[in-house]
Amino acid sequence: MSSLTLFCFGEDGNLLVRRNFTASELAARKTTFSLPRTAAGQSVDFYAIGNTAVGSDVTTKAALLALAETAPSTYNGTFSDVTSKSLRSGGFLMSGYATQTIESGDTPTQVAITLKRDVAKIAVQTSLSSDFSSRYPGAVKITSAKISRAASQTPYFTGTAKPGAMTFTHTQTPGSTSAKFNNLFYVFENGALGTGSRVLLTLDGIYDRDGDFSTEEDQVAVGYQVELAGASNNGQLVRNGYYRVAVGIAGLAGQDVVADITVANWETPTTQNINLGQ
Repeated sequence: MSSLTLFCFGEDGNLLVRRNFTASELAARKTTFSLPRTAAGQSVDFYAIGNTAVGSDVTTKAALLALAETAPSTYNGTFSDVTSKSLRSGGFLMSGYATQTIESGDTPTQVAITLKRDVAKIAVQTSLSSDFSSRYPGAVKITSAKISRAASQTPYFTGTAKPGAMTFTHTQTPGSTSAKFNNLFYVFENGALGTGSRVLLTLDGIYDRDGDFSTEEDQVAVGYQVELAGASNNGQLVRNGYYRVAVGIAGLAGQDVVADITVANWETPTTQNINLGQ
């Protein structure tokens, strides 16, 4: 984490204290400070935000909650880049908040805040299913993967998803190993979406009849599309969520989709298993 700022707001929504963590506080993820203009029993809202600068003109909770990121492209790039580092300058924007009642007397008020990244992580792995070789000679090579119809913005702090126009698109050349094609994307969160309007994954590739991709005479372009179901099978993607999309290609047309969803967090991915092709 490159920076961390804590905002403390009174019950009227006005700023009581803004605390920019020092290098030592940042390393410890902990700070101790005095909170003026408060009394025992008063409720205070604590908002923490990491890896971004917030202007000094933000002096109310309403102003802070109105801030949003509007450049999902800063998180995305080539497969080799996104798997080795955070492409966004300063790292992933992270935020969290807590409400705490001020303790009485000399008892310090303890506040614990969990930070979440403001993007969802989508890992895609595509391979030929066991059925493919029994139905077709040769092989399929995926040459590009594209995420489209994704959110164009997200508030700094979680709450009701405000994705803006669902117009973000990013295309990536897969990384390949052992006949598996891998992609990694980051997108802003969105609420539940109906079929036909969900975030879309498009895979383009080449079918080679003899499996020798150095010769082009027996090749034909193929393409597959699948909507991302999310953890609840309703198209919702949440910040800090990890969605793993396992695509098994069984044929040369991509109309059929079978998805198996399990709920997980960033560290333990939600898995969507997809069988494509006829």
